[in-house]
Amino acid sequence: MRSMAPIQIVLAVDRRHVTGCSVTMQSVLENVNPASALHFHVAVDGISARDRARLMATVVPRATLEFWEFDRSRVLHLTRSRIISHSAYARFFVGEIVPPGESRCIYLDSDLIVERDVSELRGFPLDGRTLGAVENLWAEEQAEHQARLGLSAPRYFNSGVLLIDLERWRARDVMRRALDAGARLGHDLILHDQDALNCTLDADWVALPSAWNVAVFNPALTGESAAVFHYMGAPKPWEVDYDGPFAEKFVKYLRLSPYAEVRPWNPAGLGRMLARMRRRLPSLGGTLRVLERRLRSPRNAG
Repeated sequence: MRSMAPIQIVLAVDRRHVTGCSVTMQSVLENVNPASALHFHVAVDGISARDRARLMATVVPRATLEFWEFDRSRVLHLTRSRIISHSAYARFFVGEIVPPGESRCIYLDSDLIVERDVSELRGFPLDGRTLGAVENLWAEEQAEHQARLGLSAPRYFNSGVLLIDLERWRARDVMRRALDAGARLGHDLILHDQDALNCTLDADWVALPSAWNVAVFNPALTGESAAVFHYMGAPKPWEVDYDGPFAEKFVKYLRLSPYAEVRPWNPAGLGRMLARMRRRLPSLGGTLRVLERRLRSPRNAG
């Protein structure tokens, strides 16, 4: 018998991340307690009817899914990069995506796999805070984030896996405050939605166990040591030039998904070669942001 209260899970996807979104949901389904009901909310930005059908087929009939149309015009003033698109900011809108009446939701990036029962995560105590997230534990980076963002303490979380108290999120107007923080930071919004949320929530979050969001490039990571394997950065494991760690874990769930037969264009290795060439070319927007930050640094003042 399934539980009466479905676990609410939110993801966001554009056309570049549909394969990853499907695999993330597939991994959740394969590892959840069968007694748990799941309801997925997918914020979509410019994906095709065919991809919508594939995403729906990923979960039905084992779970339910609703699409939420993401209006990117609400975040066009915020920075993006070659890796991070505007859809990353969709997590700001969880208070609109999940209808009133639900007390909590879990937000997941579309470039990770979950290998533990998400019902464990939903029940984690938030101690009266708005958010639970995994903390960045590199002290040097923590200090840099604190100085750059004006945080009250050298604590900074990764936004790829979030446990959210929806009532507090709405009551504290996190959506508007995060949008304002992103606009205020301008080119200092280096890590996009993550920077804005850290500024907005500052001391209003608790640290989840680190196993719930582990970067696959972490040298301490083993195949059995994490609940979530996060394929941060680029390339992604569904892209033609991925040669990073734990590809086999991603492929395991890919083969169970509606994208099992989808392969990137790579005749005679040409696709891989072109992808690597494109990644080596600096983007104009990124170059301009770096130059502006350097010109505004204290050593260049006066």
